[in-house]
Amino acid sequence: MSPARGAALGGEMVLLTHADPGALAREVETRLGGKLRWCRLDAPGSAEASVWFCAGPPPEAPLRLPELSWIHTGWAGVETWFGRDEWKPGTRLTRTVGDYPARMAEYVFGYLLARALDVPEALRQMEARAWRRWIPGSLAGRRLLVIGMGSIGGALAGAGRAFGMEVEGIRRSEPTAAERAAGARGPGELEACLARADVIVNLLPLTPQTASFWTSARFAAIGKGATFVNVSRGTTVDEDALRAGLRRGKPAFAILDVFREEPLPPDHPLRRDPRVWVTPHIAGMGTIAMMADAFVQNLLRYRAGEPLLHEVDRARGY
Repeated sequence: MSPARGAALGGEMVLLTHADPGALAREVETRLGGKLRWCRLDAPGSAEASVWFCAGPPPEAPLRLPELSWIHTGWAGVETWFGRDEWKPGTRLTRTVGDYPARMAEYVFGYLLARALDVPEALRQMEARAWRRWIPGSLAGRRLLVIGMGSIGGALAGAGRAFGMEVEGIRRSEPTAAERAAGARGPGELEACLARADVIVNLLPLTPQTASFWTSARFAAIGKGATFVNVSRGTTVDEDALRAGLRRGKPAFAILDVFREEPLPPDHPLRRDPRVWVTPHIAGMGTIAMMADAFVQNLLRYRAGEPLLHEVDRARGY
């Protein structure tokens, strides 16, 4: 079904923006067990929408949506919504969590294991049909530090423990005694945690407080030989400071999925650095099925007047 056609069972008009709106609309209606009153940006009536399911980048120009009361984004990050006219007082904004925690944990540990086991050497030998044995490394016993202990950070911490790692995680607020026993640490302990970590994973959301959070001073606090992983937002990292830190071995290696400029230019210095692995912002790619499921869960709550899942707090910035 196209979002612009079809008999509707729901009362609200839902604006749907996505690269494949028809497929996403069908997935939503399959889970809902009924049809919705969809509209698209290029169809009449979009100004009447009271719900906007924005499952892709929002348009550059603000939309005139006077009836809008709820925006649901298909992404976990929400920094693009601050300052947009559509998210006005009285309009609620929710984000998608879905299986992002599991997907991002798989990404991080997939690349950590690839490096520990020296998968590049295995690939080189397969290509050369060589047979030179080596002793693979292990993650067990290494110290993992997660910066940003939300749902994704919790998934990473759990995966780290499953691999036998010692896990610590920095929270925005001071942890309780039980949380501290599980490895949670307060913001004032960051420098000490950086010094003893073997692997540091940045999960900070982009807010005014976290823009260029990773400065020369913070990289200098990292212990020599550590690996730095960034799967949150490229603009939380001062890339010049990172490159200088790599030259000093602090960190010794970086696994980067996000950058200040995307797509990352082919001639960017980080691409030429053998101490850096680059991927094209794939760690948290959302599927149509996952985004549809998250939207339906909140749509049912919205209709019932119940609290919405993963509602964004303007003051906190996420």
